[in-house]
Amino acid sequence: MIALTACSSEPEQEQEMANDTPLSRESSSSSIPGKAAGAPTASPTPFVAGAWELLSSGEGDGLAFTPGAGESAIVHVFCPAGGGLTVNVKAFRPIGSEERMSLGSGATVVALVADVKGDALRGGVSATGPVPGELRSVLEGASGVSVSYGAQSAGPLPPVPMQTAQNFVMGCND
Repeated sequence: MIALTACSSEPEQEQEMANDTPLSRESSSSSIPGKAAGAPTASPTPFVAGAWELLSSGEGDGLAFTPGAGESAIVHVFCPAGGGLTVNVKAFRPIGSEERMSLGSGATVVALVADVKGDALRGGVSATGPVPGELRSVLEGASGVSVSYGAQSAGPLPPVPMQTAQNFVMGCND
C-alpha cells in the first residue's frame, strides 16, 4: 500500500486558515451540557444559516448560497450557457498542489478540477467539470451541500429547495 500526502510550502498556515473559516461547522458533543466527550448525539450537524437563490441570465444558470440579506454569497454554483459546471468559494485559498474540489451531500460526491492559482475574477478558488448526472441528488441531499478543497470546507449548507434544484438542473442541461 502506498500512502499519498499533499505537499504544501506552508501547511501550518493553511491548516490555521481552514480551521478559522466560518464556513464549516463541526458538531462536538463536549460542547453540549450534560454530554460526555465522545458520546453520540441524537441531533444532526446543524446547517450554516442562509438561503439559496436561483440566478439566471443569458450567460447561464446559477445558484448562490447567501448567509443573509446584503451579504456576499458563500458558494456559487454556475452552469455557463456553453455547458459545464463551475463551483466558486470566495473564502477558499489556493493550494498549489491541490487540483481537486469536491461538491457533495452524504455519500454522493462529485469531483471537479480546481484552478491551483485561484480565481482572479471571482476571488477564492473555482473548479470546473461536466454537469454530473447526480447533480440534483447532491443539491437536494438531506445531509446538506458541502464543498471541500484540501483541508478547507464550506458547509454543510442546507439542501437546495426541490423546485429550485429542479429548475437549476434543467437550466444546466439545456
